[in-house]
Amino acid sequence: MIITDVSVTTFLTTTRRHVDSAGHAHPGPPHRVRQSLLTLRSEDGAEGYSFAPPEVLRPFLIEAHVRPVLIGQDHRDRERLWQALAHRQRGSAGQLSDRTLAAVDVALWDLAGRSLGIPVCKLIGGYRDKVPAYGSIMCGDDLEGGLATPEDYARFAERLVARGYRGIKLHTWMPPVAGAPDVRRDLQACAAVRERSAPTSI
Repeated sequence: MIITDVSVTTFLTTTRRHVDSAGHAHPGPPHRVRQSLLTLRSEDGAEGYSFAPPEVLRPFLIEAHVRPVLIGQDHRDRERLWQALAHRQRGSAGQLSDRTLAAVDVALWDLAGRSLGIPVCKLIGGYRDKVPAYGSIMCGDDLEGGLATPEDYARFAERLVARGYRGIKLHTWMPPVAGAPDVRRDLQACAAVRERSAPTSI
């Protein structure tokens, strides 16, 4: 159960997800991006994985902070290991972020589940085998076939309701879409969704 190795593999993948300067994601043309995979390996050969952006799993962070805390430790001591990493944040000059800790935490849980041969949901109690979902509409855009008008929002909401969603969350237009933000257009989108998908949507 002892962690023997911590490694990061960075690779290229294709996505249609574009992120603006405010951190909001928008759909767009396919493009190549770098992604990283954190791998924790234990002495019995089991491995746990977590994906994160390369900036979150930089080599310096892994070598200076993550490996010293994890190597030689029992991977089942997840809380103790997380607390040890959190303690190191203060001396990291802000470089060891919560996102890095989250990536390590996910990999530790994944390692625990894989080493026992059971899903992580069972490790944390298996309270539910299903949960209600809501449809979250992506930010408005100016793409053909996208969410360029209030009517586009209404049509998409109708499709969500037809698929059984009882709740709908709207993300309206944000920069870099031309004319965003425009509260009047946002209100029109909300009204269009309400009129076309009531009474089952919220």
